[in-house]
Amino acid sequence: MWRLNLVLAGLLLVLHPVAGGTAQQQRPDASTISSAVDSLAAIAVRDGVTPALGVAIAMDGRVVLARSYGMADASLGVRADDQTLWYIASTSKSFTGFGISLLADRGVVRFDTPITSLLPKARWHSGAHAEQLTLAHFLSHTHYLNDNAVVSSAAFSGAIPEARWPELLVLATPTGTKDLVYSNFGYNVAAMVIDTRQPEGWRRYLEQAVYAPAGLHETYARVSGLDPRRIARPHRLRSDGSFVTEPFQKVDATMNSAGGHLSTLNDLARWTIVQMDSGRIDGRQVYPKSAVALSHKLIARQTLAQAKHFAMFDRDGWGAGWDIGSYEGQRMVSRFGSYHTTRSHLSFLPGRRIGVVAMSTGGFGSSLTDVIAAFAYDLEAGRPDARSRAAERLSTLRARLDSARRAAAITDSTRAQRQRQSLRRPLSDFVGRFSEPSYGEVTFTLRDGRLEYGWGVLRGPVEIFDASRDQLRIEIAGSGNTVAFSFAGQGPARSIELQGVTFNRIP
Repeated sequence: MWRLNLVLAGLLLVLHPVAGGTAQQQRPDASTISSAVDSLAAIAVRDGVTPALGVAIAMDGRVVLARSYGMADASLGVRADDQTLWYIASTSKSFTGFGISLLADRGVVRFDTPITSLLPKARWHSGAHAEQLTLAHFLSHTHYLNDNAVVSSAAFSGAIPEARWPELLVLATPTGTKDLVYSNFGYNVAAMVIDTRQPEGWRRYLEQAVYAPAGLHETYARVSGLDPRRIARPHRLRSDGSFVTEPFQKVDATMNSAGGHLSTLNDLARWTIVQMDSGRIDGRQVYPKSAVALSHKLIARQTLAQAKHFAMFDRDGWGAGWDIGSYEGQRMVSRFGSYHTTRSHLSFLPGRRIGVVAMSTGGFGSSLTDVIAAFAYDLEAGRPDARSRAAERLSTLRARLDSARRAAAITDSTRAQRQRQSLRRPLSDFVGRFSEPSYGEVTFTLRDGRLEYGWGVLRGPVEIFDASRDQLRIEIAGSGNTVAFSFAGQGPARSIELQGVTFNRIP
C-alpha cells in the first residue's frame, strides 16, 4: 500500500492548481487532461485493479487520447494495443437506437406507432395489450414485459435462431409493474422492426447507415472472420492476485442488437464525437442533425430511485439507445454495458464537447471505467479537487482487491469441497438431451469420466453443487447456474430445471 500511496501522490502533481484555488478554474488544454488520465490508467493496471484497460478521450471534435493498457489475454500473454477489439455489450443499444432514429428522421417509422402495426405478423400475449404499446415503449424500457425467452437465446445460448425470435414474442408476459425496468428485450424488438423495413437486415443496415458514414471501420456485430487474438477476453481474479483468462462465450448467433458488438477504442471515440457534435465529424455532416437530436431526446423518465443514479452519474431516463442524465450539473449522454467480467463505458457531455470511452476486462475494472470518466470530466471542468478525488477513488478500488482475493480463495475452496460429495446416482443417469421448445436443447454428455454440458453455442464442464438434491452446476458467461435433475425411480433423469425453466428429456 505504501507504493500505491507514493504513486498516487505523484498523480496529484500531474496538474498544478491555478493560483487562488477558485471553485471553477480555467479549462486545461487537451494534452494536460490526456496526460493526467493516461497516468491514472497506467497506475491502475500496474497495481492490478484490472488486467486490461482501454481509454479514449475526445475533445472539440478530435481524439486526444486512445491507449490500451495491460493484457488482452493474460493467459496467452497478448497485450492490449491499438488493434484490440473490445466487447461493448449493452453499449450496442446506442447503435441500434440511433439506427431507428435515422429511420424515424426519414419518415420510415414513427416512435409513436403501435408495435402491432410495425410488426403485423407477430403474436403477443393476451395480457400484453400490445395494441397500446408503441415503438417508443420498447426503446425506453417501458413495455412492461418480461424478456426471458428472447434474451436467453439472443444474449447467451443462441439455441433458437434469430429468424425465430419473433415467434417468442407471445411468451413475453406482463411484469406487473409500470416502472421503467432496463432490459435487452426492447432493443431486440427494435431490430425486428428494422428487419421489416430494411431488406438487408439490421446488421447490414447498421454497417451501411451508421458505422460507415462516421468512419467506424473496425466495429463489428459478429465474431466470425476476426482474428481471435485481437479480442480482449474476460478474466477471473485468482486468490494470488493474478488474472486468468476466461472463455469468450460469444459467437455470431449471440452478437445481438441489444448487446453484441466488438470495436476499437478509436472507433468508439469517433462515435462519441459524431454524437456530441450533432452528426458532424472530420469537417463533414455525416448524419442529419435532427436524427441525432431525436436519438438524444428523453422518451421516458426513470421511476425507480436506485436507477436514477449510477456510480457518480445521475440518470434522468432513456432516449433512443442512450441514457440521458447529467454529471455535476452538466448534461450527459451515456451508454454502459457489461458481460461476464468485461465492462464498457461510453459517455459525453455535449455542452462541453468532451467524451470518454473506458473499457475493462476484469477485476475492479467495472468501477474503474467510471472513475476514469469522472476524472476526465473533473479535469476538463477545472475542478480543484479533481486529482484528489481520483486518487481517493483509485485507492478505494485497490484496497478492495485484498477482500476480492480472499473471496476468490473461499469460492475456490467451496467449489473444490463440493466435488468431494458422492452423487446418489451414477453419472450415466445425468446424461441425456433435454428440450424446451422456446429455449432449445440442453445436453449432458460423459467424456473421460466427467460430465460436460452444451446449450446452443455454450459448452463447458459440469460440477457437483448439492449431491443430496441431485443438483449440478454449470457456468454461463462467468455466472454459476444450478441445474436440478428430476428422476422417476431408477434410470436416467426425466427432466431438468435451469434458470427457472423446465426442460424435458428427449427419448
